[in-house]
Amino acid sequence: MKKFFYLLIFFGVSISCYAQDELNIDGEPCGMHGSSKEGTKEYLQNPFKNRYNFPKKENINTKIQINDLISSKATFDKFNQNTAVEVTGYVYDVKVGGTESCNCKTTNSGFKDTHIELTPDAENTGPENRLIVEVTPRIRQILEKQGEDWSTSTLKQRIKGHTVKIQGWLFYDHSHELESFVLDPEDNKGRKNWRASCWEVHPITNIEITDAEEDELAMADEEGEKNAKVTMFTTSGPNPDNNNNNNSNKNADKMSTTPLNILITVLLGAILGAVGQGIRVIVGLKKVGDEADKQGISNNQLIQTQQLVLSIFIAFAIGAIAGVLAAVNNMDATVFDKSTVIAFITAGYAGTDFIEGFMKKTPIKKQQ
Repeated sequence: MKKFFYLLIFFGVSISCYAQDELNIDGEPCGMHGSSKEGTKEYLQNPFKNRYNFPKKENINTKIQINDLISSKATFDKFNQNTAVEVTGYVYDVKVGGTESCNCKTTNSGFKDTHIELTPDAENTGPENRLIVEVTPRIRQILEKQGEDWSTSTLKQRIKGHTVKIQGWLFYDHSHELESFVLDPEDNKGRKNWRASCWEVHPITNIEITDAEEDELAMADEEGEKNAKVTMFTTSGPNPDNNNNNNSNKNADKMSTTPLNILITVLLGAILGAVGQGIRVIVGLKKVGDEADKQGISNNQLIQTQQLVLSIFIAFAIGAIAGVLAAVNNMDATVFDKSTVIAFITAGYAGTDFIEGFMKKTPIKKQQ
């Protein structure tokens, strides 16, 4: 029973590792915790900031509006960070966010959050009325694959000065508690207040301009002519409740969860898991060869064929289980990009090492 319990822990960790996809920033992988250190406040906050799943319509709490989020009652215990919302407000400002650990402290503006200040209307734009909502590089990258440009410069050009309806996940940013009017109403602590509360919509998953005519929204092409096809600025594709099918085939990196594709995911996971163990075997054979040379004996005298076969089988099984977990964890689609392939190979490599080490330390006792 104890062995089974530890194996469950291992596979639970496998699910977590798969779900926390890495984003390549400046050529280096940046995980869900970013560059924060374990035990810090940022380490706990960053996975909320870096969420990249799109909420379904039935999961959005439409009762929560901008006035609720900037209210003097908008303390940490007022809302839930696992809640998605849809709020409407006036875009007072759009700018590049700061250098943050969630994005691995990059100074590259293309991989920083887009910082948007939303107010109830165009008349009440003081800092006591500003709700911070943010676009993250992970969401930006997903939409870029579908032909949507959510760069800071484009967002500033398209939505600043407009009334917009946005969807996204609630997030409470503890880092700015002494810069918000909710917790420092007299503005006599810390830095000067620049926001109403610490509640944010972060990340944003959908934007729609609600106050402009088609001609006003149209973008000018290189010859200065209006592109009348652009009628509003909104996401499509990843959000299953968006019925715009124009981009349905643009995200070729995703495999929809049909029974056949689930089976393919499991088989690919199994094969990649075995590849991971194959890498480990090659490293092991090199060590065996070196040891055999030292002892002046044949390599075959040190190689345990049965153990190698068992190791490959374990890795194959771990990869298959990782494939099942991948399909279950991401019901909308499984993304087979570089990070996913590496995740499966790593599961086979590290998972087999973990199980074999565990089996050696706790051998099964024979029944008397």
